[in-house]
Amino acid sequence: MSTYTLEMSVPSSIMVECPMCRKETLHEVLSGKIGGKTQMVLESTVRCKECGHVHHAVLKAEKPVELPVIISWLERSTRSSVSIGPEEVLTIDDEIMCGEDPVLITSIESHGARVKAAKGRDIQTIWGKKFDKVRVLFSVNHLGKSYSEQVLAVPDEEFFVGDMMKVGKHEVVIHAIKIKDKSLRTGSALARDIIRVYANIVRRTSH
Repeated sequence: MSTYTLEMSVPSSIMVECPMCRKETLHEVLSGKIGGKTQMVLESTVRCKECGHVHHAVLKAEKPVELPVIISWLERSTRSSVSIGPEEVLTIDDEIMCGEDPVLITSIESHGARVKAAKGRDIQTIWGKKFDKVRVLFSVNHLGKSYSEQVLAVPDEEFFVGDMMKVGKHEVVIHAIKIKDKSLRTGSALARDIIRVYANIVRRTSH
C-alpha cells in the first residue's frame, strides 16, 4: 500500500494496489470517510480503473503540522501560520503561501537553533518576508555624490542595464546591477535577485 498525502475532504481518486491486477493502479473512490487522531486515515470503497474490480482500501498519512510564521514587510512584522507534512523539508529561500500571501523563507528555527533546512516535525518557527513585492535598492549618483533610493517591484520584474526610469523625483539611467555573486555591466536581472542597482541622474538639456 502506498503512502498518500490526504486532504481533509475525500479525494475522487487514489493510487492503491489492486488485488486483481496485482499492481498499484489508479482507483476511483466510490465512497469513503476520513478519521484518525495522530494520523489521517481514509477508509474507502474503490474501483480499479484498469480492470473495474471493486474493493475496500485503507490509506494512512500523518496529519500536517501547523507552524508559526513571522512575516516582515517594510517596517512591520505580522504573525501567520502554514500547514505542511511532518516529513516535508523546508529550506531558506523556499517560497510558501501563508493564506493568500506568498512568503520567502529567510530563517528557520529547529530545536532552539537557526538552521538552513529542517523537516516540518522539527521546526519551531519560520521567519519570512512578504513576497508579492520586493524592495529594490538604488544608489543614485549625481555630480559626484551618491544617495540611496528604493522602488517596489514584483519579484519577477526585470531591470536592464541602460534602462531609463523614474526613481524618487528623478529620471535615472541604470549603469550597473549587483546580484548575489557578481556585478552586471550589461544585461538584466530579476528584482528578486538584485542586491543593489547603480544609476546616474539623467541631465536634461534645453535646445
